[in-house]
Order: sequence, then C-alpha cells, then structure tokens
Amino acid sequence: MNTYQSSPEFFSISKSGPVHHALAKMHLDKNKKKLVGLFLCIAWLPLVIITAFEGTLFTGGQHSFLADVAMQVRLLLGIPMLLLIGAGIDSKVIEVKKYFSDTLMKDKEQQLILARILRRAWKMANSAIAEFMLLLILIAVTISVGHGGLFNAEQGATGSWKLALHDGNQVLSNAGRWSSFISIPLYQFMLLRWLWRYVVWAVLLFRLSLTRLSLQATHPDKAGGLGVIMLAQKYFCFIFVAMSTVISGELIAKLIKDPGSFAGIRGEGISYILICLLLVLIPPVFFARKLVTTKEEGLMKMSKLGTHISNKFEMEWINDLPVEKKTTDAMVSTSDLQDYDTIYVSLEQLRMVPFTLQNIITLIILLFIPYLPILFIHFSVLELLQKLFGMLV
Repeated sequence: MNTYQSSPEFFSISKSGPVHHALAKMHLDKNKKKLVGLFLCIAWLPLVIITAFEGTLFTGGQHSFLADVAMQVRLLLGIPMLLLIGAGIDSKVIEVKKYFSDTLMKDKEQQLILARILRRAWKMANSAIAEFMLLLILIAVTISVGHGGLFNAEQGATGSWKLALHDGNQVLSNAGRWSSFISIPLYQFMLLRWLWRYVVWAVLLFRLSLTRLSLQATHPDKAGGLGVIMLAQKYFCFIFVAMSTVISGELIAKLIKDPGSFAGIRGEGISYILICLLLVLIPPVFFARKLVTTKEEGLMKMSKLGTHISNKFEMEWINDLPVEKKTTDAMVSTSDLQDYDTIYVSLEQLRMVPFTLQNIITLIILLFIPYLPILFIHFSVLELLQKLFGMLV
C-alpha cells in the first residue's frame, strides 16, 4: 500500500478498510471496470446460469429471474454505482480538507488540531472492527431471512425463481439460496460500508465544527466561507441515490404487480427522498452555531465601523463649509458610505446554515431521478407533459 495514501493527511474515504486493502493487494482497486465485472460475476452471472438450468430464467412470466425488476436493478445498477462513486467522493473530500487546512485553519495550533481530527477519522475509516461488526450484522440478518423471512415474503409468489417445491412445501431454490446468501448480502455489505464511511465523514465535520475556524462574516458565499462543504455533500448524496435506485426497483416491481398501488408507492417514494435529503443536510448544520456567532460578531464590528463612518461623514458634510471645501478635504465620500451600506446588507444576509435553497433543489433532483421510471410506468408521456404544463401555468 502506498505510504502517502495510508497517511491521515491523504484521508481517502473510499480507499480505506480491510476490504479495500485486500482488493488493492489483488490489484483490483484501480481498474474499476474489472472490479465491476468481478462483482457481477459473483452476484449476477451465477443466478443467470442457475435459473437457466432450473428453467426460471425466462419462463414463469413475472416470476422469472429476468422479469424480477427489483433484483436486476439491485445487481446491475446498485452494485456498479456503489463501486464507481468512490473517485468523485474522494476528490471532493480531499479538496474540502485542503480548503480547511489552507484557508480556515492556517496557524500552527489549528494545523495540529486538524491533523489530530484527520488521524481519528482515518482510524475510523480503516477500522477492521467496524467492518467486522457490519459483517456480523449482515450475517445475522441473512440467517434470519434464510430461516423464514424470505419464505414468508414469498408465500404468494407461486412459481417464483427464488422458490421450489419440495415434498409439497415451498423452499428456497438453488437460485434463491445464491440470491439470499451471496448476491443480496454482497450488495448490502457494500451499502453498509458506504453508510459507515458517511458516518465517519459526518463525525469529522462535527469535530471540525467544534474547532476555531477563521470564518469571514463578509464572505461572498454568505456562509462565512463554509459553502464549500456542500461540494462534498453533493457527491456523498450519490450513496443515497444508489440506495434510492434499488428502492425504486422494488417499488416498480410492486407497481407492475398491482397498478392500483400507485398512491401508496408515491407516498413511500416521497418519504425516502425526504429521509435521504435530511441525512445529507444534517452534517452541514453542525456549523450553525459557528455561523450565528460569526454573524453576531460581524454585525457588532460593522456597527462600530458604521458609527465611526457616519459620524465622520456628518462632521465633514453636514456643516456650513462651501461645497468646494467639502469635496476637497472630506475623507469619507458619499460613495464610501454607500459601499459600507452594501457590505452591511450583505452581512445581514449571512445564513445560519452553509447551504442554499438551490443546493436543496439540486439534491432533491438527484434523489428524485431514480423514481422517474415509476411515473413513466404509471402515466403516459402525454399525461406527464400535461401535468408538468399544469404546474407551470
């Protein structure tokens, strides 16, 4: 493993943990296409082969393997997305870390505090105990499913590719066993690892929010200079987009089975979007107290400066001296007073959180995209256009 990449200062979110280090030793961490191909060969291809032998690859209508929309989305979209989002997230995490180091925490004491925070986050991200605990949770859930959870869920699915008849009873087929004990747990483990990494990132931001930061009350981003955090949050949002893609697949399968269930599905989809949006926006809120303090201190300083400028302006301009004398000797001009007013108004607009309405809308759009196929299945294109036009007028 590269010494530079193993240092806390590098702090790669995706290139961390025992699983990644094992893949790195096999030289599979850099070639993403090969990595995706390997995981699909483990999770999806065996199911194709097994269901082909069992006769449920194509046959069985909605209960055939290829007709199982939820499973196809989980394996063919969910797994690749979780494997490919790492590079984008890493690049933004490194940029935000560098911004904090070079701009918001420049003095020696702050640099030492930042190094300590990064070292803790690096240890959390690389924790073998954490990944082992995730694995134990997954094994417990898988065993629970294998001993009745999946069976109960499939009671009404006669002929499903996941089930077979044995002595007149429905049991897991060979494909169902591979799905329940290999394919689905593989996806779930990858998702849990990403959720753990997001927790590591959230804890890192929380610790940074408790440090002394060089925030600027008059910064153009109207967030004291913390607006850059949303660059990373937007990329972390793709974890939840991948999760929403799988959820959307399950909702699509439910809609195909019962077209009348759209109202319930719509409510579930909206709930998932709101929950994911909340999870993305919570970490930036950690800095709210700092922004409130920055705004209050900035307004106090600007008020003192404003009083000084106003007094000087009145002394130099509101008197009986000739205009020519005022324009020649005055140190505070009308344009200076107007510039101060502009800065003060800008300071009053400093937000309590480092994200904007535009940031929220962007996140909602990203989270909504996986659910678009549900609308196209339920409505015709013409109906969708009519509804959109109706919303605009």
